[in-house]
Amino acid sequence: MLIAPAAIGNFLPMAVLWPGKAPVTIRAPLRNWFGRRHLTATGIGLVAVMLVAWVAFEMTLNATILDTREQAQRRLALFERTLEAIIERFHYLPVAISQARETRMALTDPDDPAAVEAANGFLSKLNETAGAGEIFLMEDNGAVVAASNWWTLTSLVGTNYSFRPYFADAMRFGQAEYYAFGISTSVPGYFLSQRVDGPDGPLGVAVTKINLGEIEAAWWRSGELIGIVDLNDVVILSTRPDWRYRPLQTIPRSRVEAISSQLRYGENGVDNAGIITDRWFSRGAEFALLSGTNPETSGYFVLQELRLPKHGWELLSFTPLAPLYGVAWTAAAAAGLGAAALLLIVVLLVQRQRIVAQRLADHERLEQRVAERTEDLHIANEALREEIAERIRAEKAEREAQHGLVQAAKMASLGQALAGVAHEVSQPVAALTTHLASAKLIASRRDDADVTTILSTMDKVVDRLAALTGHLKTFARKETRVEMRADLATVIANALDLVDHKLRAFGVDVEYRRPGPLMVTGNPVHLEQVLINLIANAADAMEHSAVRVLSIGVARAATTVEIAVSDTGSGIPASELSNLFDPFYSTKQAGRGLGLGLSISYGLIRDIGGAITVDSRPGKGSTFTVRLPLAVQSTPIRETTA
Repeated sequence: MLIAPAAIGNFLPMAVLWPGKAPVTIRAPLRNWFGRRHLTATGIGLVAVMLVAWVAFEMTLNATILDTREQAQRRLALFERTLEAIIERFHYLPVAISQARETRMALTDPDDPAAVEAANGFLSKLNETAGAGEIFLMEDNGAVVAASNWWTLTSLVGTNYSFRPYFADAMRFGQAEYYAFGISTSVPGYFLSQRVDGPDGPLGVAVTKINLGEIEAAWWRSGELIGIVDLNDVVILSTRPDWRYRPLQTIPRSRVEAISSQLRYGENGVDNAGIITDRWFSRGAEFALLSGTNPETSGYFVLQELRLPKHGWELLSFTPLAPLYGVAWTAAAAAGLGAAALLLIVVLLVQRQRIVAQRLADHERLEQRVAERTEDLHIANEALREEIAERIRAEKAEREAQHGLVQAAKMASLGQALAGVAHEVSQPVAALTTHLASAKLIASRRDDADVTTILSTMDKVVDRLAALTGHLKTFARKETRVEMRADLATVIANALDLVDHKLRAFGVDVEYRRPGPLMVTGNPVHLEQVLINLIANAADAMEHSAVRVLSIGVARAATTVEIAVSDTGSGIPASELSNLFDPFYSTKQAGRGLGLGLSISYGLIRDIGGAITVDSRPGKGSTFTVRLPLAVQSTPIRETTA
């Protein structure tokens, strides 16, 4: 049976073709069933998409409003701290002025021109340093007797401000704070006042006026819509100049007249054109409708307020609501499109389910046959890999054994050479010791102290050379050791003394603080040999450095002590640290070393139960740390050889 469309571009009606018979058409019942099912699914899908978009809109709008409130709260807290910092910066001025000698003299005798002139000069000079708006003195009757702007056209001297609350409150309570519009200067400000007390009662009031235009300019630069409202619900500071001295909402006329009589907002008083038309709470936030023709300051806004109880003010922030709705609509559209795309994907997946299932079944059968055929190949490959790995390990072991034999041969040759050198040098050293003894005897007879000192120093060097040749002889034959003790401070001092010529030649500065008596286990000569090698290596590492500082530190633990030798050289690459203590391995240029110093030092320290570690930072220098066991008091101090 074959099924073919009866008309192009339309799935229904369908024609059923039987071989050898006329086609039979499937009519309306099947077509209607498919149509109703399709429409129902489409309707459910549209409802689901709209529901997802609505939920996304609500969640996004609520989240953006909450985030806006939190951001506004943080900004208001920052602005509040800025405001308090500006006011607090001048809080000391009224108190300082009230205690000044010039202030008291001018208030005690306001008719004395010299006292008034001295007070004017004092206030002017003080304000040049403090940077306040104005500083002035008021007599007990409210008249200004001296001011920092006494020389200007807007001088406050001679003006009576007894009607100002900051004067009356200061006279009554000792100090006061007040915001008002300047009558003489036409500049608003925040007034800090302090009563000046005399032996017989109050002499007057010291006042500092703070110009808050600085903080208003800073708010304006931030781009925020911000305002401060005082106790009368009147805006006194704002990023919008047209909001200044306007109430948040229109207030009764009787109250406007009472407020204007205070002259707090200048001669024009309050402009009773309310800024906010309506305000309400919704979605966990407060909203406001602002009137006006300016699109930036009209419309719907999220209102956030922060109370300033110290001043009786409220700090308000207005955030436009339109961008928040735009974000919510964008999220709703994205969620709706995503839901529609998801539904479309589900439909396509359902339609392709049977085809995919059939293809998966065919694929599984094919994979099974391939797996069966490749299993044998996999086993053969594993066996081949094992054989290759075994051969690589054998070749590596062979190379390491050859390398070890070569190094052993080098060490044997070096031991023979050292034995010969020690034998040949020992006799001249003995002769040199005898000649030095004779020279010291002659010098003592002649009572030549300078020559005696030089010969003593040479004698120490010869003793050191004799000890080294003795140890070179010991290096060539079997040695039976008994633990020895050494004073660590003496060992370090001897090592520094022996390499002092090299350090001076390279211009190396030494940072070292000699510790107290500290006995460690070990042969003193061996320990000196190790430290000499480390110090010499450090000097070589700093040969071309701009800063050459050698640091030697000693740190004691419970049973051990650590000596840290640090340099400011170029450091050692991390790839070379693992081979640093191997024989004949050197990071120096050819001809500068054999690569045996660190290897021998490592062996000497290991033989006495200690350890050597290295920490290097390329470009900053290296630190070699030698850890030695502390000596037990009962340990015999000797070394025997067989």
